[in-house]
Amino acid sequence: MKFNYILSILLLTLPLTLSIPLTPQAQNDKITSLPGAPSQPTFSQYSGYITVSDTTTTTRDLFYYHVEGPSPSSPLVLWLNGGPGCSSLGGAFSELGPFFAAANGTLVENEHAWNKVANMVFLESPAGVGFSTSTDPEFYTNVGDDATAKDTLAFIVGFLERFPQYKENDFWITGESYGGHYVPGASLAILSSNASGETSINLKGFLVGNAWTVAEEDNKGAAEYWWTHALNSDETFKGIMDNCDFTGIGPLKGGEEDLCDKFLDVSATEMGNINIYSIYADQCLTSSNKDGAFLLQKLGNGHVAGKVGSNPNPEYEPCVEDYLEEYMNLASVQEAMNVRPGGRKWTQCSEVVEYSYEDLLSSMLPTYEALIEGGIEIVVFSGDVDAIVPVTGTRNWLAKLGLEVKKAWTPWTDSEGQVGGYKVLYEGLTFLTVRDAGHMVPYCQPKRALDFFEAGLKGELGNL
Repeated sequence: MKFNYILSILLLTLPLTLSIPLTPQAQNDKITSLPGAPSQPTFSQYSGYITVSDTTTTTRDLFYYHVEGPSPSSPLVLWLNGGPGCSSLGGAFSELGPFFAAANGTLVENEHAWNKVANMVFLESPAGVGFSTSTDPEFYTNVGDDATAKDTLAFIVGFLERFPQYKENDFWITGESYGGHYVPGASLAILSSNASGETSINLKGFLVGNAWTVAEEDNKGAAEYWWTHALNSDETFKGIMDNCDFTGIGPLKGGEEDLCDKFLDVSATEMGNINIYSIYADQCLTSSNKDGAFLLQKLGNGHVAGKVGSNPNPEYEPCVEDYLEEYMNLASVQEAMNVRPGGRKWTQCSEVVEYSYEDLLSSMLPTYEALIEGGIEIVVFSGDVDAIVPVTGTRNWLAKLGLEVKKAWTPWTDSEGQVGGYKVLYEGLTFLTVRDAGHMVPYCQPKRALDFFEAGLKGELGNL
């Protein structure tokens, strides 16, 4: 009896699962140390390439950065920045990763990093973005949503082969901006692949912020936002509304020198040199791009060019993306992160990718309808001081889904007891705003972002 009792105690104290050793590929991708880091982290980091090509004649190698979470059993989360054509290393090193780029090739710790609650993966996609490459240069000018979703699925499969310890984990996809196409597109690709029996990825759901989703509604919502937030005059607002075909422009750009373009030019002049990505923040005045008008020209370039500015939070660095570009082009950093030598200069948004304009203007509502039918968790969040893909546009296209309201508009409370924003629980989807957050929500409001991210992974957004 005594022996059986001791044996049972020993069994209870053993780990429930045996530790899975690193694959040789993962071991090769392990980062021993990042130059400029304030200290040696307690978690492991990895970066390298995963091949996603589907032919023998060309190779597409997508670059990733992986940061371990609190436990191998914690959810696995893929982050996708938007653009189209902007690097997710921007998310990793200027928004929600464990370190922020700082001056003179240094890093500072992010105390609200998302790897405190999840195993995080940041993917540079499509090929041609950041360090990701294709041996066929034509891919860079013939890429759109279908190819990107297909390659993202192939990357996930390859990543789980390289890191098999995560195969049974809850898997989530997150992102922002043109991630409004990337994130649901990749999610549907996974559901379709799982249904066909090709894969068995444990997709739990996705969270996507300030998501470019329906050109007509997002464009119109931007004009409405500018006017209601005192950025434009009554006359200019009326001129935009009367002369712009919101389905065929954009984002926020006419195709010719027509009245729509002229009123958009006036709109930009009226706004002045503000940070359209966070309207109450200042610009980075040391940047080479100091003119706010260019922000209306192309959604894809804004993430780097916008230069997130200052706000009352003293930890908010207005020139973080300038520092990031400097950091990623240091030879010591590229060597540490296993970047192949001889590549292009790293830029936040690709200078070679020419993304499908037709896809840029396409509606993602049919994709949402399919995903809601698929039964995964869907969270749409919106920083309420973003003026490039603002909350007004998001509310416009959410209304077009015609979803039943399960829990009406109500404030949610952050971890400090403040109103973090507002939320609506629909049948099949949760929408929440983040108070005083711009386009890059995790950087503008790091505590609140981590609060709702953790609650979302736990299925507890309704309790916030």
